[in-house]
Amino acid sequence: MTSARQVEIFDTSLRDGMQQPNIEISIPNAVALLQRMSGFGVHYAEIGFAGANQFVADLTRALDSADTGAMKLALFGRTRGRGTRVQDWPDAQFILSHKARVPVAVLVIKSRLLDIERSLETTLEENLLMARETIDYLQQSGLEVLVDFEHAMDACCGRRENGELCDPVYRARSLDYFHQLTEQCIAQRVHRIVICDTTGGASPEEVTQVISGLTQRYPDGRFGFHGHTDRGLGVANARAAVFAGAVQIQGTLLGTGERCGNVNLTTVIGSMQLRGEAEFVPPANLAGLTRLAHSAFGAFGFEVPHSSPIVGRGAFGTWAGMHGSSERKNPGAYLWSDPARVGASPVIGVNGQSGKANILLLSESLGAPLDSTQAQALLDANQPMIEGGGFTSSEVSFRLACLRIVGGLPNRFSVKSWRVIDESDETRNRYVQASMQLTIGDASVITTRAEGSGPVDALTKAMRRELEKWYPVIAKMRLGTFSVKAIDVSAHDTAAYVRVTVSFNADGHQPWTTAGVSSDMNQAALMAIEDGFHHWLLVNK
Repeated sequence: MTSARQVEIFDTSLRDGMQQPNIEISIPNAVALLQRMSGFGVHYAEIGFAGANQFVADLTRALDSADTGAMKLALFGRTRGRGTRVQDWPDAQFILSHKARVPVAVLVIKSRLLDIERSLETTLEENLLMARETIDYLQQSGLEVLVDFEHAMDACCGRRENGELCDPVYRARSLDYFHQLTEQCIAQRVHRIVICDTTGGASPEEVTQVISGLTQRYPDGRFGFHGHTDRGLGVANARAAVFAGAVQIQGTLLGTGERCGNVNLTTVIGSMQLRGEAEFVPPANLAGLTRLAHSAFGAFGFEVPHSSPIVGRGAFGTWAGMHGSSERKNPGAYLWSDPARVGASPVIGVNGQSGKANILLLSESLGAPLDSTQAQALLDANQPMIEGGGFTSSEVSFRLACLRIVGGLPNRFSVKSWRVIDESDETRNRYVQASMQLTIGDASVITTRAEGSGPVDALTKAMRRELEKWYPVIAKMRLGTFSVKAIDVSAHDTAAYVRVTVSFNADGHQPWTTAGVSSDMNQAALMAIEDGFHHWLLVNK
């Protein structure tokens, strides 16, 4: 049996990935993410553009005392400018000042004739000289040097602005110059030459042709690939590059980055290694892929998208009734791979497209099994939650609904009635108060009220105020975040259903999320809050 290709992972989440709007990460979270990447088996992590901003300076200092294992840290920079001594070039100075902790330099070099003439506004000879001198200087200073050939795919395929084809003569000149640059870098023994699809406009067929041509023409060269997803082909292009002989794939863990994003490394690693097409990490490490991706989403403050390949909740799940029925009879029938190999679990969901088979399977998997009659009763009693995606958003709320059907939920409390007063005046002063009658156990009826910054806050405080007296463990739980989504507004206008999801947390426990669906936002919020308290009391019985 032929062994799988060994391919390096080069992550640029903290450099190229940070170029998309509305993305940020704290220095402690960045350091922790790098440590998790190292533990998973990432080979290289680029931590920023040399000296470009305060984040890079702060991160390089923070890493002085952090252990990132065998993973190599890299800084990105430019070749020296026109008419500048390389010793005076700020990018090189910054890289050298941190070489003890960050031993790899990545130099971006313009490889397309068009960009040298119009963007750099220099001669072809000067561009070669700038590259050679900068590489020599960094190598002689003890750094490992990789080069990113910007617009390499366009240079090789003869494309200019807007992806239009060059005339044949200019294309031939540009390609000839590309090979001059490649030969020079190979002669200097750069560690990797990375072919960049800078605009994301290449196809897998083109990537195959370019990478295979380079590996055959330059057997002493070691080529990598850096892609983008502007045509939706980033992962396919990376896969083609590996098959054509690339030894390194650059991208970002979550596909973040400029415009439509970089190649999603999580998808490339999972999709190829699960099928034995390449080995990016030791096989035993692959089971940490889902955990690594979810921690990365959290570090950047993102929710895990349901449809993320390999690591999203929908990656190994089904919400369709017919598929759920088949999965119950023949587990794995609708899965392309065993999810356990990437640290995931198969998911059977319940929504408006599901049938009783999904309810039976999900209830069983959550330890609250229903029979067919009980499943129908749950369907009948929870139509808004099912149609509005409440049980898709929260398995906790689904499990509680199952327990209510079978009489397995302890009768610790219930909401008998409630009211929210929400007033504002012309100066935007706001007053919000929630009041409710609670039944504790089988007998006691108590009235409680509280003010809050909004309805969710006020309802939570009112419920907590009284329940803590009866169940002191409630003092340990905290409200986290909540979100509100209107469902099918175009069909129902202001009478549309609203789904509210609320997250809770407590020290030493996994966070949990509950959901409520109603045509009234406060009612939906109360349903989610009530489930949050019931769940906490259930795990602390």
